[in-house]
Amino acid sequence: MKSEVERLKIGSVIAASIWRLVKVNPAVWAIVALVVIFSALVPDKFLSTSNLVAILKNFAVTSMLAVGPTFVILLGSIDVSYMGIWMFGGALVWLLYPYLGLASIAIYPIFGLLVGLFNGVVHVKAKVPSFILTIAVTAVLAFLTTYVRNISGVLTLIVPAYNFLRESPIPYIPSPFLLALPVIVLALFIMFFTKLGTYFCAIGSNEEGAKLAGINVEKYKILAFTLSGLLTGLGSIAIFVHLGCQTRVDFDPSELVRGLAAIVLGGTPLAGGMGGPHRTLLGALVYVLIFNGLFLLPGVDPNHLKLYVGTLLLGAVIAASRALKGALIA
Repeated sequence: MKSEVERLKIGSVIAASIWRLVKVNPAVWAIVALVVIFSALVPDKFLSTSNLVAILKNFAVTSMLAVGPTFVILLGSIDVSYMGIWMFGGALVWLLYPYLGLASIAIYPIFGLLVGLFNGVVHVKAKVPSFILTIAVTAVLAFLTTYVRNISGVLTLIVPAYNFLRESPIPYIPSPFLLALPVIVLALFIMFFTKLGTYFCAIGSNEEGAKLAGINVEKYKILAFTLSGLLTGLGSIAIFVHLGCQTRVDFDPSELVRGLAAIVLGGTPLAGGMGGPHRTLLGALVYVLIFNGLFLLPGVDPNHLKLYVGTLLLGAVIAASRALKGALIA
């Protein structure tokens, strides 16, 4: 009898936790609605195995662009250097492979950490606005990536030796998704099992109050940028594999939008103080479902897809911001 009561208590706690997650995260409702809508409109295409695999791949890419920068946005700052880390990090892998072999892939997290540390130090010490700083860093790194390609005389910076990473050991689960999982787990661990998540939110909510509480604000700001760079570097490995073991050499501003959209759609406001990577993961899935579903709809011009997605994102961001006003971290 006692064990039965205990099981009921555990069940009620789990149910209450799930309800609280759904209640304070509008992205959950958006995911459910999008799945229902697109399953009804294009069931054969949307629910096909190939499309579900594609959704997992795109979710891995989108979440890896957004999870790291979420920690910076918790502060009320912005880090958009993820595209620069992804691009030039791949160029470095290509350059170093003849000398380091398969170990050259480790340059991604190392380079990401160094870029994040640089961003944090310059932002904190030189008082440079984070958005201007990190978009300038991205522009420089994108230029260097193109420069490496041009002087090398090759069309693509591809390393075929890493093709074995494209083979997933689990049927129907793409390898980019599997490579993204450790980064996701690390981000969630940092947020919920260390004091960093609490400190970042405290700084974003009230920086002066955080100082009075004894938090070394400058130290944790630099740490947030460093973590952002490190997680982006680790996540870029999944993107590198997704692209066929090569890096992009052309700068596409829409990739910057993708990362920020996933963060905001998940419920982490750009003003900071609340949210976290758990919400960013939900936002990444919302973004992917919108893009994927619209692409499958008959009569939708692929050339206008970004316009449609942008319009929907604008409305979703406004709605999510109002719904989350005054909410606490889930």
